[in-house]
Amino acid sequence: MALVLLFLLGPLLIAIAVAFSSGERIGFPPPGLSLRWFADALGNEQFRDAAARSLWVALAATVISVVAGTGAAVALTQGQGRFAGRAWVQAFIMLPLAIPGIVLGLALLPTAIMLGLRPGFWATVLGHAVVGIPYSAYLVLAAFAQYDPALDRASASLGVGPWRSFLRVTLPLIRPGIVSAAICTFLLSFDNVALSLFLSRGDTLPLRLMQHIQFTATPAVAAASVMLVLLSLGAMLMLGRVLRGRGTIRIAG
Repeated sequence: MALVLLFLLGPLLIAIAVAFSSGERIGFPPPGLSLRWFADALGNEQFRDAAARSLWVALAATVISVVAGTGAAVALTQGQGRFAGRAWVQAFIMLPLAIPGIVLGLALLPTAIMLGLRPGFWATVLGHAVVGIPYSAYLVLAAFAQYDPALDRASASLGVGPWRSFLRVTLPLIRPGIVSAAICTFLLSFDNVALSLFLSRGDTLPLRLMQHIQFTATPAVAAASVMLVLLSLGAMLMLGRVLRGRGTIRIAG
């Protein structure tokens, strides 16, 4: 068990040590400790611009992924969604998860160009959403697995219309799945490298970090990476709180 933990956490611990290095180049062990590279990473205009671009791409991709993924999950589980070919449709929705990112990026690039989208913001959003939608659908479907259809019939017997029933009964109970989908798809988009290589102009944060380490290789890359890890850990803690929570139903009001 200790060897497994060392294998999993070893690279991260080395990156943290390098981030606090007082040296001029990436190396381990560091010659001394310093916070200068965190200040350098935060003050780097290219890093800041790339982080802002990654943030907006991730937010746009998350909105598209969650809306489309939730809609797909609702269609597959509610009302007429229980049809004979449901398993095949669900497998088709999940298909992008089985395709390597490089292959998917290579396929999406000409597709985006055919749609009039040159490599840039919206092409990157489209690519990230293609991967995010299956994750969103899967997580919302998992929430629906705990959903009792008898609640729909009960709300209908109280005179509640289908749309109001969805907002007051269904949505609160699947909300943890929707929030989980938003968190996961945001992180997937923000950290994505493979699709961004093909669909962006190299201006997302992960690609900027790759370029920086190729040409200058200062510990500022490690410092920025540590901050990204902290962002991911914060998101995972938030996800844990969501999964521990329970939806509530409110019909009257």
